[in-house]
Order: sequence, then structure tokens, then C-alpha cells
Amino acid sequence: MLNGLSQEELSHKSGIDRTTIIRYENNQLNHSLELCYKIAKTIGIDPNLIYDEYLAFISSSFGNKIKNIRKKNKLTQHAFGAIIGVHRKTIVRWEKEQLSPTRENYLSICKFM
Repeated sequence: MLNGLSQEELSHKSGIDRTTIIRYENNQLNHSLELCYKIAKTIGIDPNLIYDEYLAFISSSFGNKIKNIRKKNKLTQHAFGAIIGVHRKTIVRWEKEQLSPTRENYLSICKFM
């Protein structure tokens, strides 16, 4: 029970399938901003309390963080993209927050933090 709600009640109130809630609780499902937001809203808490490191990163000013990491390591967008395994234009979109890095990309970025 979370905030006095059973999985069934949480499912009903949030509109999230009960199986999804079970998979989320058992770490069998990657967390998403949308899922965390729905759960947090339903139980009346700040979503940041249930974000994992990746979601906390992409829910913040991740573009500036990526740009600062890249510059701190004296890398061009092209060079950073080559190391991370994405095109330079992807780095540009991340830095402008037009696109979020995937979890896999985030793990590669973390190596530079």
C-alpha cells in the first residue's frame, strides 16, 4: 500500500494498468516521467520523490548540463557525439532541449560527469 492505496485503488485512480504498477514496483519496467507524474499526482506527492537518476536528469535543465559537461571535457559537439555514439545534430538537440537523451545515452554521458 502506498499512501493507504492498494495497487487496485492506485490503478483505478491513476488510470494506470495494475500490471504496469506491479512491474514498476518490481523494477521490471523503466520509469517514465509520465508514469511517475501520474502516480505522484494520485498519491499527492512531488514527482521528484519517485524519479530515478535518469528522470531527475531529464526533468531538469539537462541541456545546460550536457553542454557544460562537453565543454568541461573540451569536446566539440561532433567529438562528443562520436564518443557517445550519436550524430552531432543529436547533441545540438539535447543542448537545446529539443530532444531528451535515452537512458542508454544518459549512462554514456554519466561517464563524463
